[in-house]
Amino acid sequence: MTICPGTVLLVFMVSLWIIASWTLRQCERFHDPDNFANLLNSMWLIAITFLSVGFGDIVPNTYCGRGIAVSTGIMGAGCTALLVAVVSRKLELTRAEKHVHNFMMDTQLTKRLKNAAANVLRETWLIYKHTRLVKRVNPGRVRTHQRKFLLAIYALRKVKMDQRKLMDNANTITDMAKTQNTVYEIVSDMSSRQDAVEERLSSLEDKLQGLQ
Repeated sequence: MTICPGTVLLVFMVSLWIIASWTLRQCERFHDPDNFANLLNSMWLIAITFLSVGFGDIVPNTYCGRGIAVSTGIMGAGCTALLVAVVSRKLELTRAEKHVHNFMMDTQLTKRLKNAAANVLRETWLIYKHTRLVKRVNPGRVRTHQRKFLLAIYALRKVKMDQRKLMDNANTITDMAKTQNTVYEIVSDMSSRQDAVEERLSSLEDKLQGLQ
């Protein structure tokens, strides 16, 4: 089921359809031979019951047939839930695809961050230019650049917020466990190196004491 869930589910549904149709025909063929003498009518009834449609053109009359119809409806609901789970799993991004997507998003956000920072610096310079470096200040132009300056700051903050959200989404439980294992290996390596250094220091102390 974990290797080929779609194939297993398809084989199970087809097998259930054929077996339930044959069993229903055997239960109903003597009570209603007009409708259930043909196996195709039984397959039609099982199919519409399995899919929770239920047109009502053909109905079972015996308790055996009704039990099969109820069981088919329950199995249809369960198979529908399994089908949704299988399709969702197929459509979900794998771990490698998530890393690639996060990398591309981070690259785009970095470019947007640089553009927003450049816009902030440009509008700051233009405000300074039109207020300090001119003989006559134009209030309309200054207000225009001030408005653009505020918009650039807002865009810069928004990009930073998007970057923080991307980092939070990228740090999954698996990545955190992997990071923890990496840190543990680094600490173990440092501990072993520290023990080796202590042994060397002890040997040097012994040699110095021997020389004295």
